[in-house]
Amino acid sequence: MTALLRDIRFGVRMLFKHPGATAIAVLALTLGIGLTTMMFSIVDGAVLEGLPFEKPDQLMHIARSNPSQDIVQMAVTVHDFVDWREQQTSFEGLAGYFSGTVNVSGVEDRPERYQGGFVTTNLFDVLRVQAVQGRTFLEEDGLPGAPPVMIIGYGVWRNRFNSDPSIIGTTVRTNGRPTTIIGVMPDGFAFPVIQEAWIPILIDPGITRGDGRAFNTPATVTSETRSVPLIGRLKDGVSQDQAFAELTGIARRLELEYPETNEGIRPYMKPFTKQMIGDEVSRLLLNMLGAVFGVLLIACANVANLLLARAAVRTKEVAVRIALGASRARVISQHLAEAGILAACGAVLGIVMAYFGTDLFNDAIAVANPPFWIDIDVDGTVLLFVLAVTVLASLAAGSLPAIQASGGNVGDVLKDEARGSSSLRLGRFSRGLVAAEIALSCGLLVAAGLMIKTVVKLRTVDFGFQTENIFTARIGLFETDYPDPASQIQFFEQLQERLEAKPGVVAATFTSAFPGVGTGMPRFAVEGEAYTDDRDYPRARQVVTAPRYFDTFGVSILQGRDFTFADNAEALPVAIVNESFASQFFPGASPVGRRIRPGASNSQQPWMTIIAVVPDMYLGGPNNEEPQGFYIPFAQNPARFMSIAMRTEVAAMSLATMVRDEVSAMDSNLPIYWVRTLEDTMDASTFFFGVFGTLFMIFGFVSLFLASVGLYGVMAFSVNRRTQEIGLRMALGADAVQVVRLILKQGLWQLGVGVVVGLGLGAVLSRMIRIVLFQVEPWDPTIFAAIVVALALAGLLACSVPAKRATRVDPMDAMRYE
Repeated sequence: MTALLRDIRFGVRMLFKHPGATAIAVLALTLGIGLTTMMFSIVDGAVLEGLPFEKPDQLMHIARSNPSQDIVQMAVTVHDFVDWREQQTSFEGLAGYFSGTVNVSGVEDRPERYQGGFVTTNLFDVLRVQAVQGRTFLEEDGLPGAPPVMIIGYGVWRNRFNSDPSIIGTTVRTNGRPTTIIGVMPDGFAFPVIQEAWIPILIDPGITRGDGRAFNTPATVTSETRSVPLIGRLKDGVSQDQAFAELTGIARRLELEYPETNEGIRPYMKPFTKQMIGDEVSRLLLNMLGAVFGVLLIACANVANLLLARAAVRTKEVAVRIALGASRARVISQHLAEAGILAACGAVLGIVMAYFGTDLFNDAIAVANPPFWIDIDVDGTVLLFVLAVTVLASLAAGSLPAIQASGGNVGDVLKDEARGSSSLRLGRFSRGLVAAEIALSCGLLVAAGLMIKTVVKLRTVDFGFQTENIFTARIGLFETDYPDPASQIQFFEQLQERLEAKPGVVAATFTSAFPGVGTGMPRFAVEGEAYTDDRDYPRARQVVTAPRYFDTFGVSILQGRDFTFADNAEALPVAIVNESFASQFFPGASPVGRRIRPGASNSQQPWMTIIAVVPDMYLGGPNNEEPQGFYIPFAQNPARFMSIAMRTEVAAMSLATMVRDEVSAMDSNLPIYWVRTLEDTMDASTFFFGVFGTLFMIFGFVSLFLASVGLYGVMAFSVNRRTQEIGLRMALGADAVQVVRLILKQGLWQLGVGVVVGLGLGAVLSRMIRIVLFQVEPWDPTIFAAIVVALALAGLLACSVPAKRATRVDPMDAMRYE
């Protein structure tokens, strides 16, 4: 221990002797360790930690699949749920759930909408979570005819009910029905995503496959919810593969017993958090962690080069110490102590940097309402990771310089008049490190360039419809108060008339989906086309709209006419298609007058006559993938949940109170929610482009900075070591141009090798990040060319300063240079 402390004190003294170089090394490691720590915090919180429950690795997402129909997964029917639950032995329990709206009214405050979870009564037992006030559901709460009950989240209890414990047993009006609050869940619990209230799903214990009944609730989102995803907890000692094999066996038996409903049905199972995050996002985060390790490697290479240069200068000193009896292990220990001190300083500053970075990241993703169990923070696990990274960084940066410094021939070094240059041949390895730095930097810069272009595209793209001064909100009607299509149509049409009559409103409409955000893709049929089976029916985006939808978004109809209030249930069924739909399914001809029908072979929908063609309006979402789509009139396809859109002459959000008052005047129990501008709505759907784009840009620019510093450092050291050679050349007649060419040749060789390897690395990395590219191809040639130019300029600048310094060498001084 005494020797270690002496090594540390010696290392500190050596670092203070060269404060400039030490500061650069600490900065490099701070950036490398800080960015790596921040990225690991993100991966750990989003992918690795899992649900904040007891033994979270036992919790499995379970669904059905049908490989014969190319269906990867679909929810589980009530009949399959009952059979799987009763016949399986691998799980402690299986629970069903789905998300929906919970409207709460009937107390002093105005009605409010919450994210709701509709769950089987055993869900909380499966999760092993208990209420902090009151109780969770009992089995009898899920039986048909049971009194409606509800459990609320801690935030609802605190914010709406002032943390009043007497709220247990209170009756409120929930989704139009009197409902008793029976419990409050712990603070932070929001299963499955960001839920704030829970209502039991009703299951008849005597249900049979022949009666056609389904999952239902006393306050359900729809009149029937025929299938739900499941969550199951594996029993201790049971593996995922064993449980899957058992469910597969059950599914095969059900297929033989009920071929009409279960032909080809198989289970689908995956750990819950992996299912919720998704494979693409998980791969992206892991790829980003790998990319930021590249930044750390560049930082370590920089420090290694610094220590190599210092070792070269100290060769004679080390040789003298060895000649006086110091062991090689002792010399290595001192050099490693120096690297460890640098890494420790970088780690401390890197942790501070990671704290700020994770806070900024959490603020950036807040707009997307991430799942409650994603906890991105610099916690104990992350600090252990930092410790491991610090040790690895110190070993990576210090091992080779230490070994090289202690491995020279003592006699040769002591006889060398040039400070040991002949005995320490580190130049080639040092230049190789710089080439590797440039390669890693080039790969990261390609990703950064693609993300910069993505962000620019997002800010400058012309969506083809108006996004400014568009107010949006959502309204949900419930069966108790609006039991039939006529009442639903009447409410929304009256609301549209009232809103359009208000000052400052240019046009108002309501719709199932906004442009630029994306919508579902049901199958449909074109009249006159033949389809062999359901898989052959094409898909297209479908939007339900009211009249004046296109006027509200400032879009002109290209052919035909808009919907009117006369397009009701008694009128001819009609539809409007977009340009992509027309060109794909009616190439070279006008689709107006042709007919389409939603659904596949068993569709009960009527044939709809196409009456117009409109621009695409990004129905496929931000990337406009598969943009072909069609619109159908609300009065012919009513729904209880619709979104309001208003084009205004004033600031859109200034009308929020007016809209809320108009809805309340029509129905005092109805809240409006998701109140924001269209721009905010679209930003929420594109946030990941900006967030992950910014991260890649930071990685790229930091790597460029570090690689440039590394190249400059090696070139400066090389010029310093070759002072006598340069002086001799100039004494023999070499001019400044020849000296500059000599120096640049060495630097450009490293630059060229690094760029060639880096472009290949960039090509691989660009394909890994295509999920966050907006209208940018991963192999965009302009980006690759721009990166080559940027690296060439940075490399020339890094080489030119030492080269210019070399031309100022006085031959006589150089000949005397020691």
